[in-house]
Amino acid sequence: MKVIKVFFMLSILAAVSGCGKFDVVNRPAPELMQAKEVCIIDHPQTREGFKLALQQWLVKEGVNYSVLPANSKSDACDWVLRYYGRWSWDLALFLSDAEITAYHQGRDAGEVKLRVGQWDSYKFEPGDQRINKMMDMLSGKADHYVLAKPKRKVHAR
Repeated sequence: MKVIKVFFMLSILAAVSGCGKFDVVNRPAPELMQAKEVCIIDHPQTREGFKLALQQWLVKEGVNYSVLPANSKSDACDWVLRYYGRWSWDLALFLSDAEITAYHQGRDAGEVKLRVGQWDSYKFEPGDQRINKMMDMLSGKADHYVLAKPKRKVHAR
């Protein structure tokens, strides 16, 4: 009976720790920064704020862009970005699953993916900030995803 209890507790611990994983995949495409124009292929199933954050990042970096309909092909422009984002709910809404893929002349040139576990303490980072970090990684401006430092509790003496 004791063995069953230990097994049960270890199973729960393994399941919960798997939910807390902050997973990032980065395959940069630094040539993206040299593009004269980048086309963003709309993904209507993703919240509008994701596309707006992509557009704001491109403007900030001085890269011209246009938005193409969802049915556009990856070779519609010299440089194309496809994106996907899914928000989850846990006390508040957070961007839990995101992907941005860059295509150059129709070929996969780079990608960045982010998966945030349900129990991760970094999950409440604002979505636009998260997308900006992802674009910094995709463009080669950053080589890893910088996590915010946990807030320290101040104890009164």
